[in-house]
Amino acid sequence: MSFLIPQRRFDPQIPEMIDLPTNHPVILRVDLENLRFLNRYFGGLSAVRSYLKPLLVGLNGVAKVEILDLATGSADHPIAIAKIMYEIPHDFRVIAVDKNPQILEIAKENTRQIPQIRIEEQDILALPYGDNSFDVVLCSLAIHHFSDSDAVRILAEMNRISRIGFMVNDLHRTRIGAWTTWLFTHAASRNPMTLHDSYLSVMRGFTPMELRDLAVRAGIKKFKVKTRPFFRLLLIGEPDA
Repeated sequence: MSFLIPQRRFDPQIPEMIDLPTNHPVILRVDLENLRFLNRYFGGLSAVRSYLKPLLVGLNGVAKVEILDLATGSADHPIAIAKIMYEIPHDFRVIAVDKNPQILEIAKENTRQIPQIRIEEQDILALPYGDNSFDVVLCSLAIHHFSDSDAVRILAEMNRISRIGFMVNDLHRTRIGAWTTWLFTHAASRNPMTLHDSYLSVMRGFTPMELRDLAVRAGIKKFKVKTRPFFRLLLIGEPDA
């Protein structure tokens, strides 16, 4: 590792606060609001949109598009997906999963007016879905929460259960990214979860080379890794025919 690319700082004994089984409800809700803001204005939603819309517009012969969103958080990505599908337009269903009941309640509140979105409590390390269950599978800002071996398992599962494609949207680990994140969050927020987790999340992220290696270890044959502004790192894959 170079000075600008530090060693990955992952320790399962030091979880991010959002991964704790229970949190103060107000602190959690504000942190999820902050994450929605960052996704909206710092590349998260635009990355998903740039991948999904051309893919979904080109679908032929699919009566209902089925999409799975892993570790959905407050469900801002499923809501953005619904807006895309309304624009196309095309019949669709989004299954949005998370394992934290507190977070799921907030996701249900946010998606109450969108019947095509279903919220489910699931552990993404033990998904119950069969092979090729969904047209597209997404995982945003979640894979850095896991060890390398668990990240490989998640990628392999995404490959297994998708019919058309899958996308990981996460953080590119650099010192500049970590410092920038620390400065911005400390200037813009006083939420202790946001302040604790934001810097740690970047330091737990992957580099493009590391993400490529994880994909190879997961047995994925068709994929590409891209970087985007605001320290975003994408892996876009196609399941084997």
